[in-house]
Amino acid sequence: MIRTGLRHHAPTEVAEAVAFLDTHAERAAVLAGGTMLVPSLTRGERDLDHVIDLRRLGFDAATVTADSVHIGAMVTYAHLLVSSAFPGTAQLLQRVAGGITGGPQIRCQGTICGSAAYANPSSEVPAVLVALDATMHLHGPGGARITPAAAFFLDAYTVDLRRGELLTGVSVAARAARLGYSNLELAEGSWPIATAAAVLPATDAGSGGAGYSGAVVTLGAISTRPIQLDLAPVLDDDGRLPSDADVDDWVAAQIGEPWDDELAPGDYRRMVAGVALRRALRRADEENQ
Repeated sequence: MIRTGLRHHAPTEVAEAVAFLDTHAERAAVLAGGTMLVPSLTRGERDLDHVIDLRRLGFDAATVTADSVHIGAMVTYAHLLVSSAFPGTAQLLQRVAGGITGGPQIRCQGTICGSAAYANPSSEVPAVLVALDATMHLHGPGGARITPAAAFFLDAYTVDLRRGELLTGVSVAARAARLGYSNLELAEGSWPIATAAAVLPATDAGSGGAGYSGAVVTLGAISTRPIQLDLAPVLDDDGRLPSDADVDDWVAAQIGEPWDDELAPGDYRRMVAGVALRRALRRADEENQ
């Protein structure tokens, strides 16, 4: 039960929502799916005066075209799963939605944009959006602006949202590529310890660790923000990877200060990052067989 005198607002215009946020600043929060906000209010971890509900602003659509996908701020993971198949690289969003931490309850209530705005380092969403070169759509007192996902995630629980701004949606250009995703968890339903999203050029054939020229892998849950790794420095002249141990050592060396929480110490996350990366590459390879 929320024990504070909280006022609920459900504006019908974006400008109205922005004005509430701008006026009340730290004493207000945005409510989309509410899977993180409501529990934190119930536990008394956050003390707010106002909640701005986005449900009446028309952000509940996923728009799919032949070469792009736009996901509104109120689109749930379940919505993504029943949408028509996403094209190209955008299909990775649907893969991740099917295995999102928390199971059916979170899939039916949680949103891609809500997870992005919360920016939990252990969430699956930030790294996937960075891997897909997603564009974040923001609206604030100065009007609309966009920013790439790689610039949006600044630190643990910190994003590029200015005073009074809302995250209204996310867009992904659908490129032709092979995709691989891996997610290491302590147990089903727990936050990931490491994730890896691999994007490989579609023209690269090969399997068993071959043909990785041009491949980029984005690691999540390893650091306070997603880490993008271009594999070029570790590949041989034929675009092949070295031994597993050498790959793991190289990946570990690319990680600065690892993320440390109650699920796993940073040193362990650093140690398994290479395993997550190799699994993601292997799954991308399987698409071409």
